[in-house]
Amino acid sequence: MKILIAPFIRSTKNDAAYYISNRLSSFFSERQHAVAVSTPLRSSVPSAALYEAAEPKRPRFFRNDYYSYEEWLYSFGALAKDYLHEDTEFILDAIDEFEPDAVICIDRPAAVIASRVRKIPCLPIINTAMYRNASLSIKIMQGINQVLSEYDLEQVFRIHTLYDSCTSRLIFGPLELQPLPPEVNVKRFGTVTHQQSLPEKSDGVYICFHELNKKPAAVRKMILEAFSGARYPVYCSVSGLPAEKVQNIHFITDLKEDILRQSGVCIHDGNDYICDICASNAIPQLIVTDHRYGRTANALAARRYGFGIMEDEAHLSVAALYENYRRLVVDQRFREAALAMREEIISLGDSDDLYRLILSLCRK
Repeated sequence: MKILIAPFIRSTKNDAAYYISNRLSSFFSERQHAVAVSTPLRSSVPSAALYEAAEPKRPRFFRNDYYSYEEWLYSFGALAKDYLHEDTEFILDAIDEFEPDAVICIDRPAAVIASRVRKIPCLPIINTAMYRNASLSIKIMQGINQVLSEYDLEQVFRIHTLYDSCTSRLIFGPLELQPLPPEVNVKRFGTVTHQQSLPEKSDGVYICFHELNKKPAAVRKMILEAFSGARYPVYCSVSGLPAEKVQNIHFITDLKEDILRQSGVCIHDGNDYICDICASNAIPQLIVTDHRYGRTANALAARRYGFGIMEDEAHLSVAALYENYRRLVVDQRFREAALAMREEIISLGDSDDLYRLILSLCRK
């Protein structure tokens, strides 16, 4: 079986698309299947062949206040006509050379277009925030509809409508984490990773900040003031900060999943992959959000179902960081809610179930 993964990676080794692509690539490679990833070469994914992808250019005058999926894509240049046309051609070339049995799409509309042109199965990974009701400026969807017309495909008003035309849609997380309109036909799995047993001891804090609108030096100072000298280890992955150790605090540059899975509390900025790991391992979460697309949905779910705390980025301070951490540790209701969420995730299956689904689709 050959699988082509087509992610929209904005920040190498930081964003959820990179983490998910890396996880799926390793997963299929370990089972002796050929895997290729369509991505700019700067975002290399181990254990996979790489095929070049177009590089989007951010529009000069578009505001950063993106609240819908379409506004988020547009703000990074991912819905521009020239980019989409070039990207579709790159993916068509990758399909012709690699000859995949299926394409897994992560925020790459061009992958859907190319798959439909070549008539091969396409499985986009979706999330609840894509279906958030929003009024859009006409210019946001102009580029993609022009490209769809070039390939004799129907026009769309929302990107999730494009995904609805695919062979199947994939979503990770239970209904509590990832609610969808009842009419959406989707294959739901508990986690994108492999479900593991809980460690005998959970201790320490894992911090992952890659989307904060604050200077890295200010974030470093805040973390040091909040946790320096504590009796537990603190591991921090913050964009723009180099690796270093200050007393009990370890600043790291790469995601350490083995350490995260054994942490007592995780503090992050809404990353889907980080939230997935925490939920599947019953780790209480403090999720810092600025209420834009990609950071809000997980924070609202954590607050709604009690497995974590939602904190507004504008109110983030040393006191807020430490006091919220203490609440998560002292109040056992957060841990109990996290354990209940883990049971829901286990009931929905993991990457092994995803593997069986894709294998059956390719055989058909």
